[in-house]
Amino acid sequence: MINNIIQSSYPQALAKLIGIIKDIHYAEEFLQTAVEQALLNWPAKQPENPVAWLVKVAQNRYIDFYRRNQKQLQLEMLDEPHVLPDLSEEALLLSYNDDLLRLIFTCCHPALNQQTQISLALKHVLGLSVNQIANALVINKTTLEQRLLRAKKKISANNISYQIPAQKHWPQRLSAVLKTIYLLFNEGYFTTENNTLICHDLCREAIRLARLLHGCIKNDAEVIGLLALVLQQDARSPARTDAQGRMILLSDQNRRLWKQANIQEANILVEKALRIGKGTPYAIQAAIATLHNNAASEADTDWRQIYELYRVLISLEDNPVIKLNAAIALAKSGNMSRAIEEVIYLQKPLKNYRHFYTSLAGLYFEDKQFELAKQAYERALTLTQSDNEKNFIQSRLSDCNRLS
Repeated sequence: MINNIIQSSYPQALAKLIGIIKDIHYAEEFLQTAVEQALLNWPAKQPENPVAWLVKVAQNRYIDFYRRNQKQLQLEMLDEPHVLPDLSEEALLLSYNDDLLRLIFTCCHPALNQQTQISLALKHVLGLSVNQIANALVINKTTLEQRLLRAKKKISANNISYQIPAQKHWPQRLSAVLKTIYLLFNEGYFTTENNTLICHDLCREAIRLARLLHGCIKNDAEVIGLLALVLQQDARSPARTDAQGRMILLSDQNRRLWKQANIQEANILVEKALRIGKGTPYAIQAAIATLHNNAASEADTDWRQIYELYRVLISLEDNPVIKLNAAIALAKSGNMSRAIEEVIYLQKPLKNYRHFYTSLAGLYFEDKQFELAKQAYERALTLTQSDNEKNFIQSRLSDCNRLS
């Protein structure tokens, strides 16, 4: 619970601190100190306004640092705030809405490759852990840590300035910003580290950012498509767990619990995105989610059309996760043996991706190959840190043992 509160408060606190300190690196450093203090203090007494608490502690650490080092540092390097910032809930929300999206654009600097831009934005602005980011990008933690280290060295060696770009420079950074928001939503929708399946705060934050971006950039098919996609996926949230918080697969969900307002809004957005862009990646993914959400039941789902949309998406993005989803759609369309072959072919690029093994296991299970399903579930069990997922996999293993 405390970790969830800190994670959801982190971006808002960082945005406020950068406005006070005027340096993203110092702001992050002192905010991390505040987070460590929160982990010690909050279990005993949680503050009424966690964001204000983090900002206040980080600001005090910054002032202490400045006073200790002002003799060694040039005066222009640090500006001690003379006026205490307004940390009321209203003021925090106003600055947050104004600054956070711009900070994501700031991290998505064109001098860095896109995956590095996304990694920096997820870590330094949105506060995800290295483990969460590695899972999102389907790479191992060591690779990600090395990438972040190289990025910091490049930023320092080339004097790359982290300045908020003018809106006219946003288009060259937009693709990375969209991916950042999408991966933030995914982490909330299927958490990597938390004991609950869903982190609703992260999902809400990603939807808020997608709406804010849509308000800033009009008539862009990818921006509209992303907003439609996260709305369609979030619509299923009330039915994804049972009363005990246990995971429920899409095929078994009570569709009457889905958020109809989300679905209806997203339906309109999908049509607009497809009309404007004639098939851009996020618009296509949103169209796939729309087919799921507008089907009356699992049996009524148009899996053949979903598979064909995935084929179009693969032609635009050669991504192994998309290919994995396409193979699942192929299996649902009636070609199980070929689908299993296509999933197995993806093992090398997805060898550390836990959803690869649960997907493969699920196909084996449906095909009544219970021993092979058991092996895949056992591998998935070694890759997940979520108790919720572990419980689901254990129940599937029990089913495999019972049926084999």
